[in-house]
Amino acid sequence: MKKFLFLPALLAFSFCMGQNVKLEIADYHKVMDGKVYASYQFAKASYSHSRATIVFITSKSILSELSQKIPKYYGMKQEYTDVWILGIDEFNKNNISAIDKAIMDTFFTSIIKYRNDNGLPPYTKERLQESKIFLVDTKELCKYIRCGK
Repeated sequence: MKKFLFLPALLAFSFCMGQNVKLEIADYHKVMDGKVYASYQFAKASYSHSRATIVFITSKSILSELSQKIPKYYGMKQEYTDVWILGIDEFNKNNISAIDKAIMDTFFTSIIKYRNDNGLPPYTKERLQESKIFLVDTKELCKYIRCGK
């Protein structure tokens, strides 16, 4: 009888204590000092406390295209559970303005706040700054996450 009760107790524990997260948050129109930008967050995690995060910086038009593709790619197992994309209007990675830097700083602050508010291991602005990836084209996304066949 004890062996019979062990299995239901184990299943109940895994359902209660497991972390299944799937979310998608898009804010397509923000303005800072007259510069328009957008942000997108996608997360799909099962039983992962660390919630590995990848951050992309790109143009606003590319962000719109990527936000349609990313949920489709997350039907398969991925290395990163959380994807954050910042799209800045007329963004040029070779000529980053002071306003662009301020927008990125605000974006990094929101990632840090989200992780802290949800009990995830903390990230620092320095870590996010060093690990951010600039995307110039939507095809570059497949260098960093699995895009399937």
